[in-house]
Amino acid sequence: MSKTKTINSVRSFLTFTYHFIHSCYVLRGLLGIQLILVLLGGIGFAFCEGRPIGQGIYFSLITATTVGYGDISPATAFGQCISVFIALVGTIHFGLVVAVATQAFTVTIKEYRNAHRQAS
Repeated sequence: MSKTKTINSVRSFLTFTYHFIHSCYVLRGLLGIQLILVLLGGIGFAFCEGRPIGQGIYFSLITATTVGYGDISPATAFGQCISVFIALVGTIHFGLVVAVATQAFTVTIKEYRNAHRQAS
């Protein structure tokens, strides 16, 4: 019985991974556009704030992930607008990834339950 649980657990993990990767693949265009927006926002931030592009992209990625260390902050109104835009795009991006993971988890649970019903 222990071996069956292990096989089912491994199979469930692989099923979840498959559904997660498949859903991300289907949404790759949207996820790619969001990533490009974050990178362009970082370049725009660097240009507006007079900072190196590397710092702008760093700021953009940290803002998009809603971590916000505070080591770099916008000094101009336009830089603040860009950072708000980056934060919104980042929140939507990571919300979408969580939604995809939730959907993959739901499908995995349904398949797991169906497999146990058929085995009974």
